[in-house]
Amino acid sequence: MNTSPVTQSASTGIRQFGFWARQPLGRKLLFAFGALFVFTIIIAAVTLYGLYLVQTEFQDTLSQGVEMRRLANQLDIELLRARRAEKNFQLRWESEGYDTAYSNYYALYSTAVKAMRENLDALDQFGAVAATLSTGEFTQAGYENDIATLKGYVDNYESIFNALVNAYGQRGYSETTGFQGEFRAAARIIETEIAGKPGMEALEISYLEIRRNEKDFIARGDSQYDENVHTMVARLKEQISASETLTTTKKQELNRQADIYIKAFDQLVDIDQQIAENDAALIEAGRAVEPLTLKILDLGTRLGAEKTAQAQATAQLVTTATLAIVVVAMGLAIVLSITIARQLTRPIVALTATAQEISSGKFDVQADVASADEIGALADTFNVMTARLGLAFEDVRRRALAVQTSAEVSRRLSAATNPRQLATNVVEQVQAAFHYYHAHIYFFDDAHEFLVMSGGTGEAGATMLARGHKIPKGRGLVGRAADSNAPVLVQDVTKAEGWLPNPLLPDTKSETAIPISMGNQVLGVLDVQQNVINGLGEEDVELLQSLASQVAISLQNARSLEQSRSQAELETMVNAIGQRIQRSSSVEETLQIAARELGLALGAPRVSARIQANSEKNDLPGSNN
Repeated sequence: MNTSPVTQSASTGIRQFGFWARQPLGRKLLFAFGALFVFTIIIAAVTLYGLYLVQTEFQDTLSQGVEMRRLANQLDIELLRARRAEKNFQLRWESEGYDTAYSNYYALYSTAVKAMRENLDALDQFGAVAATLSTGEFTQAGYENDIATLKGYVDNYESIFNALVNAYGQRGYSETTGFQGEFRAAARIIETEIAGKPGMEALEISYLEIRRNEKDFIARGDSQYDENVHTMVARLKEQISASETLTTTKKQELNRQADIYIKAFDQLVDIDQQIAENDAALIEAGRAVEPLTLKILDLGTRLGAEKTAQAQATAQLVTTATLAIVVVAMGLAIVLSITIARQLTRPIVALTATAQEISSGKFDVQADVASADEIGALADTFNVMTARLGLAFEDVRRRALAVQTSAEVSRRLSAATNPRQLATNVVEQVQAAFHYYHAHIYFFDDAHEFLVMSGGTGEAGATMLARGHKIPKGRGLVGRAADSNAPVLVQDVTKAEGWLPNPLLPDTKSETAIPISMGNQVLGVLDVQQNVINGLGEEDVELLQSLASQVAISLQNARSLEQSRSQAELETMVNAIGQRIQRSSSVEETLQIAARELGLALGAPRVSARIQANSEKNDLPGSNN
């Protein structure tokens, strides 16, 4: 058999790594930790050599003073980055859009502020070093107080900027966002109702003046335009109320939109004031950080000159400590490689066996791993997953049964020719498919005052049907569902207010009543009971609602069919009588045929007909039936 070049390459790869693939997990871990051990030795050698270079060639950079200067300089750089991102956001949030500006610049700002805090946290540890300055200008407490003050300035700077960003977001940057979007949406609704319509000229003029002053305020921020908007909105509301063209409903809606408009406009005015205040505060907060940053920068420069000699001793100490750590790490690597290999293999094998059983469809198995480490946690999670898979499989099975039942009910409903047969088909199928304790259907009587039972399951259902069981509208769960045209679910009937117990159904513990309706017209109620508390849930309600909708359609079809049959029978009878009358040869014969046929059709024991001519009444012979 020929093999393509691609297949051959793949086969070669498998043979190349087949030895490693066949090794047990414990041996693989030993190999891995052995490689780690070798790698640790290499790292140790490189680290020691690097420390040597650091000690000999970069002694100045190891001193704490130089590090302090570096951190202070970085703090100043991050402040500049934050200020640049802050300015870019304020300058471009309207032109680029709030969300785009937030994504482009706020993240840069947050990163810069976070770096400032990290630098301050790093500088905070140099309090004791600052106190060693030979001039004695700094104390540890004074230095730490400066750092704490700087942190407060940064927090204040960030909180003000966040408030400013939030204010911009609330204000809105287009016709559809924020407070600006709210009052302009209300304005568009008002404009739609009055613009260009007869009798609305005065309202349209007031509306246009409102919009003009609104735009002047947004462009210039002058409070005079704010006052003008309030005045013109009040006048517009008066004109709306006095309009003879608008209906009462339209007046109420337009007044409501005017209130929405002025409320959102006032909120925009307030948020503009907050933006102005926060903008000024932001400038001051940013400036407050700079002097202390320069002060710490100068301190680091001076300390760097004094601490160069100490850097050599520190580097030597680091070298010794690193060597000790490397030796300890190598010993731990050997011990851990053996211990972890033994601890990992057994539970993983157990998990593998459990997974194989689950793959064959056994969702009741559990991984027996008794450990408190990560593998144990994995086993616990695995067991939880298995249990949930079982529940999910059961849920899928139940849903499939629901679909199958719905289809079967639909088939039976399509064959039902009268309401009684329809009701019997539904309750029998629902009870058999989902093992409900009891199910029955009520239909409204002609007066729409009583819900009359038309179908029920079991002996209790047959007994209630024989008795002509019925429930007044509004009573019990069934009456409540019919009255509200909404499902009623009671998971514990002993705690349900207004529940009507039935002595024929003593084991009822939970119940749901589903209205059978076409739109707002309630035709009846599907009632299902279970003999377990909490035996019915929302999923049962959803299923029964679907079935109730099918019942409503089938009930309408059955009633329409009965009406069609009655009409057809009546038309057939009339046509037959008419044909017989047309074949008569005299008036007397015509009357005899009409009387006889009407008597047969109406089931009357006697029908008579008389004809009057020349002021005399003569009884026609043979006219009595």
